[in-house]
Amino acid sequence: MHPQYAQHLIERLWQRKNVWSRLGWLALTPASMGFAALVRGRNALYNRGYFSTTQAPLNVISVGNLTVGGTGKTPMTLWLAQALQARGYRVGILTRGYKGTKTDLTVVGTAGTPLVTPDEVGDEAVMMARRFPGVVIAGRDRVAAAVRAHDEFALDVAILDDGFQYRRLRRDVDILLVSAQANNNRWVLPAGPFREPVSAARRADVIVRTKRPTAADQTATFPRIGDEAVPVFSGDLVPTAFMNVENGRWYQHSLAAVAEQRVLALIGIAAPASFYQMLHEWNAIITEVLEFPDHHHYTHADWQHITQLSKKCDFIVTTEKDLVKLERFPFAAGRLLALRVDMHVEPAAPFLEAIEQRFRYRKKDPDTYGSTLSDSGNH
Repeated sequence: MHPQYAQHLIERLWQRKNVWSRLGWLALTPASMGFAALVRGRNALYNRGYFSTTQAPLNVISVGNLTVGGTGKTPMTLWLAQALQARGYRVGILTRGYKGTKTDLTVVGTAGTPLVTPDEVGDEAVMMARRFPGVVIAGRDRVAAAVRAHDEFALDVAILDDGFQYRRLRRDVDILLVSAQANNNRWVLPAGPFREPVSAARRADVIVRTKRPTAADQTATFPRIGDEAVPVFSGDLVPTAFMNVENGRWYQHSLAAVAEQRVLALIGIAAPASFYQMLHEWNAIITEVLEFPDHHHYTHADWQHITQLSKKCDFIVTTEKDLVKLERFPFAAGRLLALRVDMHVEPAAPFLEAIEQRFRYRKKDPDTYGSTLSDSGNH
């Protein structure tokens, strides 16, 4: 089965809207119970010190979530990296390089220009390297990546993109993103969208509720996630511009560029609903929709299909994550636009102060560089 259709099928089963989807969902629950037991066991081994964590020689912040799909981890990572950089910190981003062919540590960028391709390190890593004027390192071993960030680039802060489940590296701040949109399915994979049981939220030092709630969410009840003492902030994904590529360079255009224009909405992300909502808010006329699986590798045949489908459209509108993979194809000049979305955290000043307070605590009680520690001191 094509991954796109398999993904849609699983998501329909999660919603349990009819008898057949409920039966399909029930068939998945034994596997979910087994997976939940494995995850709880792994977490218990970390919590009790049987699995060790490594203390890096710089401040470490993890940005992550509990579910599959988009809660704004990458926009949050970029916003935080830029905000801390503006406060004088030497910041780097450490990412896994998901879907990339490279398995060793790779410097993706150092000054806002990618040094490698999405095929090598994945689309998100290249997008961050293009947007962030600092060091971005991709690699599965983020302990080694943190050491390299300090030793080779003299950084004092490393941000783990999608790092909540990566417990080998001890962190000073665990930021957990939680969608403000209602979700009644709290099962772990494969019967639900959770990568860990909800109880894992107790590890969080800060919680950020992201995504604007839908009309149905306004009256929904949201159970508390995480410890009552943990500060909770709001994070809103806000469209700021359209980007296009000319001769290898990215240019910015007003959001009004698509007003009353016919567009082909081309998207390859996990949760596209907010993308369509943003286009509607800027009065785009969506005449065609083409969806691909998250992290899709675009081929020449895909480009031909997109070109054919967009003949009666004024623009092809996609995401920045897709643009880094599509810019190699010869689209007509000015027709391919990517919606730039930024994270806005409110209130921002107390949020950043909470993080800096954790940094100051580390300075008062520093651990030995390179030592391995039990995770009991980190929730």
